[in-house]
Amino acid sequence: MVRTMAGVAWRVALAVPLMVLGFHSAQGQSPTGPPLVSHDFTTSAQGWRITSDTGTTDPIFNSRGGNPGGCIAALDEAIGETWYFLAPGAVLQQLSAAESGTISYSLKQSSDVDGGFLDDDVVIVGTAGRIGYRFGFQSGPGVNWKDFSVRLSESAGWRWNWGAPATQAQIRSVLAAPLRLEVRGEYVTGPDEGSLDNFLLKARE
Repeated sequence: MVRTMAGVAWRVALAVPLMVLGFHSAQGQSPTGPPLVSHDFTTSAQGWRITSDTGTTDPIFNSRGGNPGGCIAALDEAIGETWYFLAPGAVLQQLSAAESGTISYSLKQSSDVDGGFLDDDVVIVGTAGRIGYRFGFQSGPGVNWKDFSVRLSESAGWRWNWGAPATQAQIRSVLAAPLRLEVRGEYVTGPDEGSLDNFLLKARE
């Protein structure tokens, strides 16, 4: 990824108020309820893709190096914006049943993240709009696996269309007709590699 200093300053200035309102510890919300989708990438990428700088591509599937077992990964092309892991249709089909449930997953990076830059960590886009969630500064993964979890409820601190806090009705409207779910894979400026494992979508208990 390549960024100008002016672009970074603008991004941070815009994001800080959102961080203050929406920060949650990456490990502060334990997933509960019955599982709807579980992807551990033991034998394949299980339909996941990558939204890269130049378009949508297939991830790298690694049969080893996961937490445990296999995992998927991507290399940053370092020519554009933040790249994300893109969930398959099997996940989207279960989102409406996951309202007030949880999304959890494990991440690691090719280098330790020192603060990094602020951006949405989980994004869900639907026909009704967009909701995004940020774990906040200094929550990024390093060279060891790190677990993340967020509840699909207004109390968690989701944002509606990059702006105000999302209401439960707005979250419900997006989950009812989802088009895309993305999990952030990039946390450093410049070339990087990010890996994803143990994606789990759970219903409300």
